[in-house]
Amino acid sequence: MKTLKDAGAIGKQIEDGVRLMGRGAEKIKWPIHLEASRVTVRAKAAVEAAGGSVRRVHYNKLGLRALLKPEWFEKKGRLLPRPARPPPKLQDKVDSIGRLPAPTKPIPFFSEEGAAASPSA
Repeated sequence: MKTLKDAGAIGKQIEDGVRLMGRGAEKIKWPIHLEASRVTVRAKAAVEAAGGSVRRVHYNKLGLRALLKPEWFEKKGRLLPRPARPPPKLQDKVDSIGRLPAPTKPIPFFSEEGAAASPSA
């Protein structure tokens, strides 16, 4: 989300995170790997059809501030907060908890089929 904001792909105000919608899904031609707060089924299918992946992550308000404006915490002399777990109502709607500070390298995305196929000793 921070990369999208820094690149100017989304506006200044991010209230509850970034929602990936399916409009214009046919224009996705290259594989991209995204982390978003909410994802529609059509958008996720389009990204995965192009060879990319989408991960639904959870950030609370303080976590979003720490993700998008980490300099605010440095200026105030505060530590970055720990990532918040999603509330019970949202646990089935997210894939993982957001990471703080913002990731500098993408983390590998593992499919469930690949994890099941790996031999365990």
